[in-house]
Amino acid sequence: MDKKGYAGAMLMDLSKAFDTINHNLLIAKLHAYGLSRSALKLIKSYLSNRWQRTKINTSFSSWTELKLGVPQGSVLGPILFNIYLNDLFWFFEFTNACNFADDTTLHACNIELKSLLQNIEHDTMVAIEWLESNNMKANGSKFHLLVAGNKNECTWAKVGESIIYESYSAKLLGTQIDRDLRFKYHIMNLCKKAGRKLSALVRLCRYYTLSQRRLTLKSFIESQFSYSPLAWMFHDRGLNNKINRIHERALRIVYRDDISTFDDLLKKDNSFCIHHRNIHALAIELYKAKNKVGTEIMGQVFITKNDRNIRQLRSQNDFFIPQVNSVHFGHDSLRYFGPKLWEIIPNDVKDSLTIEEFKLRIKKWTPIECPCRLCKIYIGECGYVDIFE
Repeated sequence: MDKKGYAGAMLMDLSKAFDTINHNLLIAKLHAYGLSRSALKLIKSYLSNRWQRTKINTSFSSWTELKLGVPQGSVLGPILFNIYLNDLFWFFEFTNACNFADDTTLHACNIELKSLLQNIEHDTMVAIEWLESNNMKANGSKFHLLVAGNKNECTWAKVGESIIYESYSAKLLGTQIDRDLRFKYHIMNLCKKAGRKLSALVRLCRYYTLSQRRLTLKSFIESQFSYSPLAWMFHDRGLNNKINRIHERALRIVYRDDISTFDDLLKKDNSFCIHHRNIHALAIELYKAKNKVGTEIMGQVFITKNDRNIRQLRSQNDFFIPQVNSVHFGHDSLRYFGPKLWEIIPNDVKDSLTIEEFKLRIKKWTPIECPCRLCKIYIGECGYVDIFE
């Protein structure tokens, strides 16, 4: 998108996914993956001879044997489901897939909008045909198409006989993703949830001690903003101010202080604002990527110079800093901002020997020279001013 292209995703939904697993087909797939005959017999026994009935008030239906599905609420059930679904991803030609249990999302990028939609349509049909061949059913009415990029019209994808119109936003694994990648609705929902918790704290604070009020703040209000912060941390200044207002009000209630500034309240609490906590979380991922102890996908986002034998003159950074063209999709991106952030982290913190040691040190560091847009001073009709340059 930084190159004026398009990014698209098809969020798929399965009908009663865990209840449609064919036992014989699952055993056949486990055999193909190399499980021994005794292990297959054990799993077959685990899945077989299961019965269920329905209770309404004091009445019971007759018992019925379960011939499909894996037990839900178990440790083994999701594992077996993932194995059953695993070979689906060999069939995609033009898209990549992100999968978590029964949530499957196809995504792709392309300079041309038409080509992007054709690729998504093709692989979505491939997925639907695979599901039908494996005794599973896609719930097309709950599919969501997201297309991000500079366009003036609403787009759609034709999948079989159905037309799936583009959604402005969709929820995926607890995160509301919008096609502008501004995460406005997601943060608004977080603020609403935190606001409701804050109202409850107001009613109960007279009965709580200071330690209990502070524990409630950490557990029920600040925790609302701790889930997947790297996905939505590049939001606009207005949303950041809204988060800070909720945080400030909560601190005033906890410490019963209506006079101190927000910064003084943070010092009294010995904590940081939500944005600085997000920066700490990003720094931890950078340390993991540098020392090869993180996830593979973050290693693809943060590329060390040693990985590609890259030399950038006038830069002592451990990471490669890519060339970008735009502010929102370039500067406000993990791949660009991460290496810039790494430059200002003190060396004694970066040189930590273990990830545990790094976490302890980074959570005491205040990013006073942060290069992000939210930390810069904004002057009306002049724009952003970096006082550190």
